Amino acid sequence: MKHALALLLCTCAATAAEPAALPVLPKAVSSFGAVEAGGYLYVYGGHAGKTHNYDTQTVLGTFHRLKLDGGAKWEELPGGPKAQGLNLVSHKGSIYRAGGMQPRNAPGEEPDNHSLTECARFDPKTNKWEPLPALPAGRSSHEIAVAGEKLVLVGGWNMKGKNGVEWHDTALVLDLTAKKPEWKSVPQPFKRRALAAVALGSKVYVVGGLTAEGGDSRVDVFDAETGKWSEGPDLPGNARSAFSPAACVVNGRIVANTNDGAVHRLSATGDKWEKVGASEKKRMVARLVPWGDTRAVLVGGAGTDTLEVLTLK
Repeated sequence: MKHALALLLCTCAATAAEPAALPVLPKAVSSFGAVEAGGYLYVYGGHAGKTHNYDTQTVLGTFHRLKLDGGAKWEELPGGPKAQGLNLVSHKGSIYRAGGMQPRNAPGEEPDNHSLTECARFDPKTNKWEPLPALPAGRSSHEIAVAGEKLVLVGGWNMKGKNGVEWHDTALVLDLTAKKPEWKSVPQPFKRRALAAVALGSKVYVVGGLTAEGGDSRVDVFDAETGKWSEGPDLPGNARSAFSPAACVVNGRIVANTNDGAVHRLSATGDKWEKVGASEKKRMVARLVPWGDTRAVLVGGAGTDTLEVLTLK
């Protein structure tokens, strides 16, 4: 059985750490949703076929979780609609998903890809999904974050099958404390997809991604309390490496892995990135989730079912 390898990342010399072995994914997937909650790693959906070839058989709607501390086997949970190009976020013990892309064509047929509007919340205590207000328009290849009591969706596009695609120029915000929650649109100063987004306090950091012209290393910061945008320091490396980065927050610091393998951490002051190492395997369209205060887990990606543990010093 293949296992993840431990990777020690540091800015100074350190002694080697023991490998943390984690079982491989139930299936090799990319462009899926992943999040840590309550000591478990949750994984939803994704694309399990050849790159850029989507159909009703290669895009999944499965949902699994793995106990990070000592877990030896993935547990299958109730799934949902087949979707890729989405992510998961956790809040107060529940797991949230929104949108995604779903093909309607069978294998061998002409592509017919559609972005979804469906949103749902999973309660691990009841083992059930419950519906949330639908998005005002289909959205996929986007990101979701939770800032305070607000769900924030950024970037992405609306795929309309044979009617083409529409790039989104607004972010969406859902107040989870409202009696009747509804998505509210907020202008965003970019049109990007295949990006990463993570929240620190009331702010959502939108990292890298892809524009209609190509890769983009830009970082935008949205304040969910004021509704205002600002700019952060560009992601290091060339623009191509900024396509579909994987990012999470570890011990109050944003950590990002780009597809060239580099691992960067945002400074405590938020004004610069520092390179803290490199993943052992270069991954495209993977996910990064926190594991305690000193580790993160790099999950899946195109052509791989492995998990790699990054120990941050």
